[in-house]
Amino acid sequence: MSSFASLGTVLLGGLLVASFQLPLGTLLLLYHSSLGKNVRKRTRSLASAYISGACLLNFLLLGTLCFLVSSLSFAGTLSTTALSVVFGILLALAVLSWAVYYKRGTTTELWIPRTLSNFLTRRAKTASETSESFSLGMLASLSEIIFSFSVYLLVADAILRLSPTYQALSLVGFTVLSVLPLLALRIVLRSGRNIAEVQRWRLKNKSFFRIFLGLAFLVLAFFLLAFTILGGRS
Repeated sequence: MSSFASLGTVLLGGLLVASFQLPLGTLLLLYHSSLGKNVRKRTRSLASAYISGACLLNFLLLGTLCFLVSSLSFAGTLSTTALSVVFGILLALAVLSWAVYYKRGTTTELWIPRTLSNFLTRRAKTASETSESFSLGMLASLSEIIFSFSVYLLVADAILRLSPTYQALSLVGFTVLSVLPLLALRIVLRSGRNIAEVQRWRLKNKSFFRIFLGLAFLVLAFFLLAFTILGGRS
């Protein structure tokens, strides 16, 4: 895999992880609950802690996978066979994201089990300390692991194919990309928009987000096929 392909994989993977809606939806719940019982300064602290938690989780998960792949694989990167399996998983996730990521109806409810949804909602409503908000950010990001794990694994492999200097930069860059929607939400709310407007926008663009997520999986899958699986054989 060339440096171009590796960096492209990191970029696409970061944007794909950023398109997952559970961390964003949970942050909206946190804002909604916090603004009703705290002054704005306190709400900003809770939101910052939440974003920091999500950011750290993404960083640690990707860093851990980089370490495991480099330590456990013979060549220090994933084999062509393993990458072919990841390719198949990405195709399956593209179909699943179209079919089940959003629940049917005029809501923005996601695929997660009702028990997990209720737990996250309860945690968002009761969070009053930055430590609680921080752990909530980590948990919300981790809850997408079924959809996101193969992306992290592929990005970890791509990072390991870069020079050490670019490895560190790619790890940080991916982490920042993965939380861009959370940062954007904070900026939007501080600019004068309210939570209801943001939620109406999310509902209005629900179909777009579902299609975009599926296409993102497909693009990443065929990027992997063209530049790594087949490219590595040429």
